[in-house]
Amino acid sequence: APQLSIRIEDRRGCQRYSGCLLDGVTVGPSPDWMQRRLLACGARPINNVVDITNYVLLECGQPLHAFDFCRLTGGAIRVRRAHSEEPLTTLDGVRRTLPSSTLVIADAARAVAVAGVMGGTETAVGQETRQVLLESAWFDPLTVRRTARQLGVSTESSYRFERGVAPDGVEAASRRAVSLLCQLAGGVEVAHREHVGPLARRVV
Repeated sequence: APQLSIRIEDRRGCQRYSGCLLDGVTVGPSPDWMQRRLLACGARPINNVVDITNYVLLECGQPLHAFDFCRLTGGAIRVRRAHSEEPLTTLDGVRRTLPSSTLVIADAARAVAVAGVMGGTETAVGQETRQVLLESAWFDPLTVRRTARQLGVSTESSYRFERGVAPDGVEAASRRAVSLLCQLAGGVEVAHREHVGPLARRVV
């Protein structure tokens, strides 16, 4: 079985991280009913895996991200701050030099996503993807807001995280998305890791 390791190195920026690894995924169009619902909410259908993450975001209010697991060096996820002037090409095609205050998702070698804001092109899910790592996490609202402003980027994910998502919704959203990935993309769950830091103070 593929080896998956997850480590939260910045507990202030990330207090809960759930990673689920699915094998045997077939990437293709999502069903018409899902595409219609996404379009009705202003989201552009991309493929079944990405569409499921967006659908569950709209349904549960919890942002999710899918990585092509085979493109993650060492099968590793590290939640850490960026190294000084660390480069990352984000999904919008822009090559960025990240400030060291940026919370990133990294593999064993490099940053692969800006936490809570946008993924990177090198680990994006594509037609050839067979193994998917599904991320569901709680990221600190202030950290996400600062990063989005510094990079001049606003996404549906950053919008949600900036306003605070419920820490106890992380796992439920992950389970919902995994169920849909198995049902609509032929995935089989092979590993699941959940890492919990001290729970965020709930703001009423």
